[in-house]
Amino acid sequence: MSPSTTRDTAVKWTAYGAACLLLLFAHALTLSRLRVWGVAPFLPPLLPAVIASMEDRLEGVVFALAFGVLCDLALTAPLPCQYTLAFPLAALLASLLAKSVLQPGFLCSLAVSAAAFLTVDLIAAAALLSGGHAAVSAIALRAARELLASLPLLLVCHPLLSFLHRKFTL
Repeated sequence: MSPSTTRDTAVKWTAYGAACLLLLFAHALTLSRLRVWGVAPFLPPLLPAVIASMEDRLEGVVFALAFGVLCDLALTAPLPCQYTLAFPLAALLASLLAKSVLQPGFLCSLAVSAAAFLTVDLIAAAALLSGGHAAVSAIALRAARELLASLPLLLVCHPLLSFLHRKFTL
């Protein structure tokens, strides 16, 4: 890689990271206490999935891995390292969907976000069920509610992340 390409890549991923921090901060200030059907909208799975659907497979998965590590450090989850496991898997799935099944755009972001939530919730369900904590139907109902409460956040996330992708794509 030439120095210009390395610098451009660093600027692009720094911009993505700053945009994610801005979105997470805005979410914490505005919607973190909102309850829809008994669950709060949850932003973190949307971000790496949407970014991975727009970017190259390896870069998207590496970003999702780093983002998952940060989320595991900052958020509580039923399983240690849940987001570190789930986000790269979701990013890989998002990249595969965006490159072979769907054209990148809002519909693709909607599909990959749903897949990201499914990945996170399947890992959480496996952890909870292995510990004998909950019934499958209760986990599935909560996951569906969380997904439906969170997908409207794409109305803000997708345009911002899409703008950044267009800005840094030649």
